[in-house]
Amino acid sequence: MTMTNDQKYNVPGLDRALSIIELLNENANGLSVNDVAAMLKLPVNSVYRIMSTLERRKYVNKNKGGPEFILSEKLLQLATPVTGDPSFTESAIPYLYELRDETKESLLAGTFVEQEGVVLEQIDGLHNFSFKVKPGLRFPLHTSAPGKAYLANLPVKESKKIIAKLKLTRFTPKTLTSISKLTEELEEVRLLGYGVDREEEMDGQVCIGAVVKNRKNSIAGAIWMVAPSNRMNEQKIKQTGEMIKQSADQISTNLGYLSLAVA
Repeated sequence: MTMTNDQKYNVPGLDRALSIIELLNENANGLSVNDVAAMLKLPVNSVYRIMSTLERRKYVNKNKGGPEFILSEKLLQLATPVTGDPSFTESAIPYLYELRDETKESLLAGTFVEQEGVVLEQIDGLHNFSFKVKPGLRFPLHTSAPGKAYLANLPVKESKKIIAKLKLTRFTPKTLTSISKLTEELEEVRLLGYGVDREEEMDGQVCIGAVVKNRKNSIAGAIWMVAPSNRMNEQKIKQTGEMIKQSADQISTNLGYLSLAVA
């Protein structure tokens, strides 16, 4: 029996470790060794050894007070030079603090990988209640403000190609679940220069975001604000959107982006 190249050069231990990492990435709340073994149909002892190694190398952490493991931020840190310009986050942080101080709401920065967004940084809001997420969190493009801004600023063919692959999952009654509705909204985002999530991913949550471009005229990432809907009427959404767009434009300039628009 002749072995294929895939079989000949396969490393079983590495293959199992990567499968575990992918599974943990799909289960943000964490999984125990027994959960992983059952879901991947692997021996518990093998999974335990791999998980122990990943924990020792700080690629996974154990949930406090439970047996579940979750992915650490180490993978995100390794991927950042590939998925986003490192200078983008450094350039964005001062502007995030300025926006936070002016709006008192939580501000975030992130980048995009394939058909998802990834949170890179968060500056907590100053209100008694504010939303908090962990760096590394993945978010869908069709419901999020930065995701919409990203799709609206891509070349049209590229944007359509990504949209065709998206799973337009319904999270709330306000989620856009048809390509035609999403495409219509993206036209508005192009005109405004910022995207808005009006409780489309989570009831009671509004997000406003704009993309940042670099000297190569490509999208380096996005910045956005997240706030409770009861603090964001339409007038305030518009005012905040203009502020975020202006900050995103300034960050873009700092990264060497030169607008191709002709007056």
